[in-house]
Amino acid sequence: MRRDCVPTWIDENMRQMPLRRIRLREREFAESFLQELLHARPELLPIEEVNSDFGPLVSLGREIAAIDNLFIDPSGKITIVETKLWRNPQAVREVLAQILDYANRVSAWSYGRLEENCRRANPPAPIGEGSLYSLVKGAFPEETPDETEFIDSVERSLRTGRFLLLIVGDGIREGLEDLLGALHTQPNLLFTFGLVELQVFENPSSPGGRLIVPQVLAHSTEIVRAVVRIETIGQADVTVEIGNTGDADSPSKRRRKLSEDEFFELVPKDCTDAISEIIDTARNLGAIIQPRASSLSVRIPDPSGSKQKLTLFLINRSGQLYTGWLSEQLEKIGLDKAIASDWIGGLADLVPGVEPHPTYPDNLSRFIHVNELKPMLEEFKRRLKRTIDAINNPRQ
Repeated sequence: MRRDCVPTWIDENMRQMPLRRIRLREREFAESFLQELLHARPELLPIEEVNSDFGPLVSLGREIAAIDNLFIDPSGKITIVETKLWRNPQAVREVLAQILDYANRVSAWSYGRLEENCRRANPPAPIGEGSLYSLVKGAFPEETPDETEFIDSVERSLRTGRFLLLIVGDGIREGLEDLLGALHTQPNLLFTFGLVELQVFENPSSPGGRLIVPQVLAHSTEIVRAVVRIETIGQADVTVEIGNTGDADSPSKRRRKLSEDEFFELVPKDCTDAISEIIDTARNLGAIIQPRASSLSVRIPDPSGSKQKLTLFLINRSGQLYTGWLSEQLEKIGLDKAIASDWIGGLADLVPGVEPHPTYPDNLSRFIHVNELKPMLEEFKRRLKRTIDAINNPRQ
């Protein structure tokens, strides 16, 4: 059973000021308040607590095909949010049916249709005159893959209906959780469902500000589905895989960064030696190796001492090397963007069929598998050293 407590603000003189809970249903805010709040601050949604496979979120806008809020993440997964100020007791059943209808509707879209609908969001639409890819890459440049992979991932999410569906309100009424059995009536979609409450408080002595406290309800429902695989080469082999039904709060459900040892356990065995040699060389040249959720990032600290890190390349768990972001990062610290052009061009020259990306010059036309670099690994290391030297000792 949930118990809500009143937060208290303590100032530097140890004076306490209990904060006042603002009940959104008391009409102190318009219906659009939650939509506007989540659009401006997607990070308020406790995504990792619901499903760590989603996020970080980029808002695609409000009222897209009647959907209150629509979000996407750099891996192409979509989050659909229905907001509700629980003024109408009948809204409990209606809101659940509504968000399921939205999920079915979005699952019928193509990538192009999604992009087109995003342009029709409440003005100003975040996508503007640009592309969906440029919007996401602009928000999270290091997490976003190249454009082809991103589009493929979005198409796959749309086709499978692998969405995160969130009902967000100012106080989820008892009884809504009892209706969650209706979620099992959508076997064609692979969605995850969550109930999120946003509590809003104000300081009576400073009424202009707001404290927002997101809360995932403890009794949400996890949808478990079985995947049936039939192998028909020779004798038919039928296997059934059932999703993990463990506690959603368990560490395995939470997004976390890999350790370097864990990363090497996951990459294909035939490329671990080459990756290890590349990483050791970069580290000996002064690079910082930063493990991420599914990759290792190789970065150089700003030689002038700022907090800016310059990303040379990443290697993912498939053993693929990719680039991006370097010219913008160089520009931020006043270094010549030609260093990035030379680095990307030098990488492209090493592998036949690879070129600098025609639209995004910080990227390659495709990922390079580490095994492709094995025959010219020494040359790769020479070009890496030349790039790092150019950053650390820029021409005067």
